[in-house]
Amino acid sequence: MCGNPFDDYINANYVPGYNSRKEFIAAQGPLPVTVNEFWRMIWEKNVYTIVMLTKCNELGRVKCEKYWPSGTNHYHNISVTTTSEISLDSWTIRDFKIKNVKTAETRYVRQFHFTAWPDHGVPQTTEVLIDFRHLVREHMDQYSRHSPTVVHCSAGVGRTGTFIAIDHLIFQIERESMVDVYGNVNDMRMHRPLMVQTEEQYVYLHQCAYDIIRSRTGTNVDLIYQNTEALHSIYQNVKYIKS
Repeated sequence: MCGNPFDDYINANYVPGYNSRKEFIAAQGPLPVTVNEFWRMIWEKNVYTIVMLTKCNELGRVKCEKYWPSGTNHYHNISVTTTSEISLDSWTIRDFKIKNVKTAETRYVRQFHFTAWPDHGVPQTTEVLIDFRHLVREHMDQYSRHSPTVVHCSAGVGRTGTFIAIDHLIFQIERESMVDVYGNVNDMRMHRPLMVQTEEQYVYLHQCAYDIIRSRTGTNVDLIYQNTEALHSIYQNVKYIKS
């Protein structure tokens, strides 16, 4: 990728969710040379919800280009204006007005930026990411029922896969009284390699499932738990890979 304005490549894949096979687009965090392509994808895929799971800089390393403007900026044919920004303890919510300068069509996009994920490891509690997921899902259900939601971190596999998996397993628990973490991760990896990148993230998913079930019942429950075998065969990355 050299940033040529005629290039249309972007490091992203459709990834299935609980409700549709193209519910999410898992993407690499924009690079300086792919910011224009990122916004082009947002426009062409009619995206109204963006989930960002990394800070732009962590531990002195650039993890993702700041791809939104403080005011208004043009990314080839897409004009982006940041209309609001609300910062809370664990996440920031930004609203963008995006306009196709060729057609003058205007849309509104909301970015949910989770800032409580440490550079190495997983969030300190399951509750903080589960609460964040509920906030994102509320917006998705209102605005993104017929279009994909873009989820990205730095590489677009570790934290991104973990978030999408949590969304899926919550639906499984609520609607089917079962949970299949292994099957969920395996399905995502058929669409984008290394989704849920580390063992720690995989264990965190199980803890999320356990805490969700416990919070719904108050006790241990007779939940169909399909995650009983082949726990290790899914792991292509034997060594701990940084997310």
